[in-house]
Amino acid sequence: MSLLKTPVLFLDLQTTGAKPDTAHILEIAWASLASEHIESALIEQVEDVPRRIQFITGIYQKDLEAARPLPQVFADLRSFVQKHLGSEAVAVIHFAQFERPFLVDAYEKLQEEMPFSILCTHEIAKRLLPNLPTRGIKGLAGYFGCPSGELKRAANHVQATQVIWQGLTTALAEKGILSLADLEQWLQDTPKTARVKYEYPLPKEKRLSLPKQPGVYRMISRWGEVLYVGKATSLHDRVNSYFRGQKNRDTRKLEMLTQVWDLQVTPVGSPLEAALLETDEIKRLDPPYNISLKTGRRELCFFNKAFTSFRNEADEEHFLGPFANALALDSILKLSASLQDKSFDENIFYEPMDAALLAEGFQVFCQRHGFTPQTFCSVRSILAVGLNWYRQLQEEEEIADSEATDTTEEAEEDNDTEELLEIELTPEDLADKYERHFIRSAATYLRTKRLTRLLNVHIQIDDKMTLKIQNGKVLQPEASLQKQKGSWKDLSIDTYDRMTVLFTELNKLKDQNQKIDFI
Repeated sequence: MSLLKTPVLFLDLQTTGAKPDTAHILEIAWASLASEHIESALIEQVEDVPRRIQFITGIYQKDLEAARPLPQVFADLRSFVQKHLGSEAVAVIHFAQFERPFLVDAYEKLQEEMPFSILCTHEIAKRLLPNLPTRGIKGLAGYFGCPSGELKRAANHVQATQVIWQGLTTALAEKGILSLADLEQWLQDTPKTARVKYEYPLPKEKRLSLPKQPGVYRMISRWGEVLYVGKATSLHDRVNSYFRGQKNRDTRKLEMLTQVWDLQVTPVGSPLEAALLETDEIKRLDPPYNISLKTGRRELCFFNKAFTSFRNEADEEHFLGPFANALALDSILKLSASLQDKSFDENIFYEPMDAALLAEGFQVFCQRHGFTPQTFCSVRSILAVGLNWYRQLQEEEEIADSEATDTTEEAEEDNDTEELLEIELTPEDLADKYERHFIRSAATYLRTKRLTRLLNVHIQIDDKMTLKIQNGKVLQPEASLQKQKGSWKDLSIDTYDRMTVLFTELNKLKDQNQKIDFI
C-alpha cells in the first residue's frame, strides 16, 4: 500500500505553555486519512488561561464553557483509533517534538499506553526539503497549496498537516519510498542536512525579468491566492531584494516566500501612482501578509466643533476630522477637562503620573509663557496656542508637514515609560511635555485639514504628471473635475488611507524639490 493511502492519524495539540511540567493540554484535534470530519475538543482547565496564550491559540476563557475532562476526551480518541486504525496506528504530527512530551505526560497520568506511534512531518521535511526557507506548519502547508489563514486552533493545524502529508508522500514516492517501512528506514539512513542556500518555489527568471520602473507587485500562492501586495520605485529591484541574503532574515517574510509560486505586477508611471494603487489593492484583496493599510478594526474619529463628542463617521454635527482614532487628541482633551474640573487627570500623558506634579508642571508651563489657567477655557483655545507655535516652528526650522503623524505614532514617540521608571520628573520636565503635546495636537489637527483639502484637487507635478481627485477618488486624466467643498460624509477608511498616502507622497516630492501646483 502506498504511503498516500496508508491509514494514519493526524493529530495536533494546543497547550497553555511550552512544557508539560508547567503547562497543560488546552485543545486536541484529530482525523484519519479517510475521515472527512476533524474531531476536536477543549480540555477543562484548573486555572484561567493566560491572556498571551488566549491570543496565540485563539481560545478564549468563554470558549472553555464547552470544555470536557481530559480522561473523557482521551477515551474518545482511543475509541477513534481502535475503530479506524487498529492496534498499529501511526499519528502524523507536524513538529512532534512539541506534542510528544505532552502526550507522554497525559498517558502516564491516565496510566494508559499511548495507542499510536508518532511520525513527524517536520523531521521528514528537514531531510526532503533542506533548503526551503521555512518548514513551519503555515509556510510548509502553503508551499504544498493549503490556503493561508490564521492557523491557531488545533483543527486548523490538523487540516494543514493533512496537506503537508499529502505533499511529502507524493515527493517521497518519486524517491521510491512507498511504505511506512520504507519511510522509517529512510529517516534512519538520511541525516539532517544543514541548509546551504535558500531555495524558493518562485522561478528565478520570473523576478529577474521584471522591469526597472515603478509599480505594484503581488505575491501569489500555488493556488492563486494573493499573499502580499507591495509598491516599488523599481519593480525589479524591490522584488529581487526579498530573495537576497541568508542571515538574520525576517521569519515571517521567509514563511511568506516559502508559499510564493508566482508574481503579478502592474507597472505605472510614477512612485506616487504606485503608492495610490497599492492602498486600493490592499483593500480589495486583503492579503494575509500585509499589515499596514488594511481596514481591520480601524475606525476614524470626527469631533464636533467644541470637541465634546465624537463619531466614527462624519455627520452635520461631527465634521472635524478625520482623526486616525479617538485617542488622536487625548492629552489635550484630558487637560481641558482637568482645568474645568480643577483636578488633574493622572493619565493625561498616557502613563499614570502624580496629579499634584501634573498641576505644578502646568503652572510652570503657564508662567513660562505668560498664560493663566483661564487662558485655556476650551479645547479650541489649547489648539489655538499649539497652532501658533507649530506655525512659528515651521517658519523658523522649516519643519516638514510629514512630521505631523497619527496619534498612535505620537504616543510611541512620547512614550517615556522607561525614563519615568529611572528618572524622577520635575515640574519643568512636565512643562516641556505640555509644550510638545500642544504642538503635536496642533500638527495632528492641521493634518486633518490638509487631508480634507486633498479630497477634491487638480495637481500638476513638474509639468510631467497631472492628478485629479474627486471625493477622494483618483480620476482619469481626461475626466472633468467638479468644484465642491471637501466633506468626509459617507467616506470610509479606504478614502482616509488613500488621502494619507497622497499626502505623504506629495511631501516626498516637495523634499525632492519637485514643483507641485494645485490648479
